Amino acid sequence: MATEASRAMLAKLQEVQTAFELVVDSHQQLLSQLSENQQVQKEFNSLSEDARIYKRTGPVLVPQDFSEAKVNVDKRIEFIQSEIDRVDVRLKELASKRDAIQNEIVALQRES
Repeated sequence: MATEASRAMLAKLQEVQTAFELVVDSHQQLLSQLSENQQVQKEFNSLSEDARIYKRTGPVLVPQDFSEAKVNVDKRIEFIQSEIDRVDVRLKELASKRDAIQNEIVALQRES
C-alpha cells in the first residue's frame, strides 16, 4: 500500500514539476519582453519630441505620434511588470507545493 501511495505522490510531484517548468519558461519570456521594452523606452528618452516614430503594422510602417508611442511603451512595461509579479507568486506557490510533496514522499519512504 505504501508503494501505491508513493507512486501517486510521485505522479503528483511530476505534475507540479511540469507546471513549475512551464511557469519558469513564462517568467523568462516576460523578462525578455521587459528588457526589449526598456531598451525602446531608453531610446525614446534620448529622442526629441519632434522625432519621427513609425509603428510596424504587418508589412507596412505607419507613422505614429511620438507621445502616443512613448505612452504605449510605458503602459506595456507596466503590464509586463505586473505579469512578472503574478508569475513570481505562482512560482512560489508551485515551489511550496513541490516541497510539501517531496516531504510527503520522504515520510512515506521512511515508513516503508
